[in-house]
Amino acid sequence: MNQAEVAQLLSHLTDARERVLIGLLYGCGLRISEAKDVEIEHIDRLNKRLLVGKSKGKKERYTLLPITLLKDLEELWKEERMKKYVFESPIIQQRPLHSRSLQCIINECMQRAGFEGKHYTAHTLRHSFATHLLENGNDLHTIKTLLGHSKIETTMVYLHLQQGKREILESPLDKLRKKP
Repeated sequence: MNQAEVAQLLSHLTDARERVLIGLLYGCGLRISEAKDVEIEHIDRLNKRLLVGKSKGKKERYTLLPITLLKDLEELWKEERMKKYVFESPIIQQRPLHSRSLQCIINECMQRAGFEGKHYTAHTLRHSFATHLLENGNDLHTIKTLLGHSKIETTMVYLHLQQGKREILESPLDKLRKKP
């Protein structure tokens, strides 16, 4: 998704639960399986970071925690009074919602935003997080760390996903010749 499409999606979110879910996927770069397992105690408000506990490869990592997401988390907590997980099962206490339940929420949000034919998923938001970080000038190593990749080669896929960079690319020769 490009940044305008993400903004369009954000403008169609109707409640705190949707804002927190989309915020974790796009604002923190989480996989859906990681978002479902976010525990309240993993939210580090002071350092504006989130501990991702049960990630792929069974490694822990820290990622960004957007300030705006903190506000949404507070609102969700006031509404739902979760005890352990941000997305708790209403049936089994202190268990997270199933990933499929979260995917249904995402599908509904995508449809409401007008993306039903584009096949955007939770993972699309993670890819968008990485691509937009790269487009905004962040280095690959930092993105690799935030995503929890073991190998830089896995993160390098985002180099070819950048859309606007090639269009504004200028040869060093042209740049030098422009100088008076």
